[in-house]
Amino acid sequence: MQEVISDYQGTVLIVSHDRDFLDRTTSMTIGLDGSGKALIVAGGYRELEAAQAAGRQAVRKAAPARLAEPKAAPRAATKLNFRDKHDLDTLPARISALEAEIAAVAAKLADPALYSRAPEQFASHNVQLEKLRAALDAAENRWLEVAEKAESFG
Repeated sequence: MQEVISDYQGTVLIVSHDRDFLDRTTSMTIGLDGSGKALIVAGGYRELEAAQAAGRQAVRKAAPARLAEPKAAPRAATKLNFRDKHDLDTLPARISALEAEIAAVAAKLADPALYSRAPEQFASHNVQLEKLRAALDAAENRWLEVAEKAESFG
């Protein structure tokens, strides 16, 4: 079975829990995290695990700062400043645009021949995809921060 899939030149969708099989047969892996989001990586299951671990590390690094916040003296609710209002109004469109850019780059990376045809372009698209995902995370976090601030102010 593995040989047939590996030799096939088209696209094959494989759903499997066999990690070794996925590593040996896939050039792109989509991992579902249970929250409705999918992580798309070039490579097999090992690359997916590495990407998920990197994401968890980023969350762990950010978590202590967030946990330390409630211990500080509670801040009085402050008005939204100009930047906050601007971000509250413009970030949803920015988030949608980033999601569209991520989808476009992911579609380019979905080309199974891209890596063999243009490895530099493949690497460039991967770097671009990571930057876009980081920008999306930052935009979503900022929007949540401003939305909570607006909600607490009333």
